[in-house]
Amino acid sequence: MTKLPYKKRDAAIQQLETAIRLYHESNDPFSVITLAGAAEEILGQLVKASGNTNSLEVLNSTALAIQRLEGEEKPRDVIDRANYARNNLKHLALPDDNFSIDAWEEAKDMLTRATDNYWLLDDCPSPTIENFLQQVRTPRS
Repeated sequence: MTKLPYKKRDAAIQQLETAIRLYHESNDPFSVITLAGAAEEILGQLVKASGNTNSLEVLNSTALAIQRLEGEEKPRDVIDRANYARNNLKHLALPDDNFSIDAWEEAKDMLTRATDNYWLLDDCPSPTIENFLQQVRTPRS
């Protein structure tokens, strides 16, 4: 068997594109969340390594600012909540293996964060990523 070198960035982009296709073509939100979540994490780390703020950090800082405006004494991080679906699909916490989510909404949210991170890294997204971004950013009439 021949081992070949791969770049994690390229693998993450492939995972993201596959997740987008599954989002449109399958009845499997769990695989979408898992693939998009893996891509979001790698791309987010690359964004951070480049000196920029990744999509999860933006989400968290925005939520913290809103909580402060609303007068909360101890604002709460939203990172655990944002990663709840992905983490529940990756980890088993016995004895209870149940969890409740809106699977398609979580899939869309994870895809949005992953594509936002990709956009922060590349100013020329793939057609698959570009189409997804246009769909989620365009208001419905």
